[in-house]
Amino acid sequence: MALQSIADIGKTLALRLGGERYASFIRLYLDYKEVVGELLAQKSHPYRYKDDVLFVAVENNSWLQELVLKKQELIARYQAVSRIKPKDILFFIRTPKDKS
Repeated sequence: MALQSIADIGKTLALRLGGERYASFIRLYLDYKEVVGELLAQKSHPYRYKDDVLFVAVENNSWLQELVLKKQELIARYQAVSRIKPKDILFFIRTPKDKS
């Protein structure tokens, strides 16, 4: 019996719970940190995937600009890393809601 890491079990569980309808988005979400790197993954996250376009929510205008400048590189990385291959990435600012 082969042992699976907790991370692999979590990914499998997320894909099963999301079902076929959300499988593409879940895969893109799970690959996001590897594609953009640790720092940018802390400042942004995938929000929606529709018609081969990935929508990414960004913390503020500075990080949005950084991602826009890297857009073609990020698309190329997704092409290399992920099973799902977005044709475009659109960024928008979405500030976190207060947790009070």
